[in-house]
Amino acid sequence: MFKNLFCWLSKTPISIALAIILFCNAFYLILTRELLAQTTTLAFNHGGLNRTAQVFVPPGALPSDSLPLVLILHGFTQNGQTMLNSTGFNALAQQYRAVLAYPDGVNAGWNTQSGIPGASTADDVGYLLALADSIHARWGTRYQRLFSCGFSAGGFMSYRLACERPDRFEAVASVAGTMSNTAFAACLGPPLPPTFHVRVLHIHGTADGVVSYAGGNGNISAEQTVQSWVNRSQCPNQASLVALPNLNTVDGSNAEEYTYAPCAPLAPTGHPGSNRAGKVVFIKIIGGGHTWPGNTAPFFGLGNLNRDFQASVRMMEFFLGGGTTSVSDDADQNQGLAGHWKDILTKLEHSTSPDDGVWDALGRRVSLSTFHLPTPMKGLWITRHGGETRQWMFLP
Repeated sequence: MFKNLFCWLSKTPISIALAIILFCNAFYLILTRELLAQTTTLAFNHGGLNRTAQVFVPPGALPSDSLPLVLILHGFTQNGQTMLNSTGFNALAQQYRAVLAYPDGVNAGWNTQSGIPGASTADDVGYLLALADSIHARWGTRYQRLFSCGFSAGGFMSYRLACERPDRFEAVASVAGTMSNTAFAACLGPPLPPTFHVRVLHIHGTADGVVSYAGGNGNISAEQTVQSWVNRSQCPNQASLVALPNLNTVDGSNAEEYTYAPCAPLAPTGHPGSNRAGKVVFIKIIGGGHTWPGNTAPFFGLGNLNRDFQASVRMMEFFLGGGTTSVSDDADQNQGLAGHWKDILTKLEHSTSPDDGVWDALGRRVSLSTFHLPTPMKGLWITRHGGETRQWMFLP
């Protein structure tokens, strides 16, 4: 596209070409400022330490939308800004209608209970929950059914959240991060009833030279990590295996995806998630290094970088692409949604309030006539009626 544009500009009068270039630059600056304007630095004291995080709220979001919150945790020696700049999550936030938080660890790390000299000993579980509560109070995000993901030490930390507070977190994902022996032992006897579970997505390269696939240096292996969550969540012992398409044949790696499902419900009866089955997914990157698949940022990770899929996209799909964005307790899948959907459309047709209507995943208002079909259209839709906001996910 840019090559064609350059050729066209070369045949265009200089004044017109210059005006077009200036317009494009201005548009880019406006778009950049708009995205930056949605990012807020949230700082407060916790445990005697000043803690900070970058929070991204998708344009057009209202507190009444009760959007999900995703914590994105950096690796050791990194910070929240590293993850914001390198992983591409902000571009996905509008599509999946989620608020994102990029917190900073103490001394560029997290308290993963690793026992490494100089590692963080901060109350990071308490801090991250306090951060989620602060975001909930300010932007109206969900109080429960939170999500956390991370790279390396950020993955270790996400597992601590899953172990210690499965009543607050619905799912976690880790790239190149397992569990320390200490954290693993503590997870075997959690303070909460074992009837609380989280969905887990683990991504790990077999040639990871930092957090070894085989374990060691005080950490359990990638396969032991996955198996522990399979056992904890009462999943089938046999996984379904899919070889992911090897789209890039020169990246020195290829990926296999193992899915353990269905697992036990995420919560006991009477708690959010009681009607949602658990799931454990393991993406094994054969030949992959200590890297974030699909990442294009320089100096991020070590070793072979798999380019067959994008970890950020895969995580958002795992977190929010299977119906979990709906605020209806009985709407994890499409069952029962169609009737409620038609009811709300009927109410909207008779509404005279300018605040009522239907919006798509990009925050654009949609004509009701679009939905005059026998079955609902697939995708994510947002309805507002009488001051109530609801989100609907219809699968293909």
